[in-house]
Amino acid sequence: MTKNVPHIQADLMNQIACGDKAALEQLYRVLSPRLYGIILRMVRRRDWAEEILHDTFIHIWQSANYYDDKRSEPHIWLSHIARNRAIDFLRKHENRCCSVDEISEAEAGFQMPLVSDESHAEARRLQHCMAHLPSEQRQSLSLAYYRGLSQSEIALSMSQPEGTVKSWIRRALIHLRECIGL
Repeated sequence: MTKNVPHIQADLMNQIACGDKAALEQLYRVLSPRLYGIILRMVRRRDWAEEILHDTFIHIWQSANYYDDKRSEPHIWLSHIARNRAIDFLRKHENRCCSVDEISEAEAGFQMPLVSDESHAEARRLQHCMAHLPSEQRQSLSLAYYRGLSQSEIALSMSQPEGTVKSWIRRALIHLRECIGL
């Protein structure tokens, strides 16, 4: 019987924490397409996505000893790092306000499947749950998670009070947790 993917990835993370460069290379081969897809959907420029992916794996190498397999699966932890790196990059390099067209583009980001085969079921479930959100909740959540906008930036972009946007995001996250079963 073979180990399942999360256990293999957790083993790689432990090896990376011990300074094993070959384990980092193997993790890169396995997860870089998925992480690149997450980053590219956020920044929408291949050159930026490649730079952020490189920065993400440097961060993984430097902080692998902080990974705790009891708290999350490796791909979730690594996706979080990639997303945060992309958000940090966007905050440094982009004009933060966005147009109505960009709001629609961010919302459409949830309709794109994730790269990894193992996550297609997760992606379909997320798409299904997102489709059942009211449009303002879906848009505000998309802007926050795919464009990396703060709640005040979303409020400005959508011409809504910040408190309203906070409520939309909170309600959307509650709905997603219930719908996905977390």
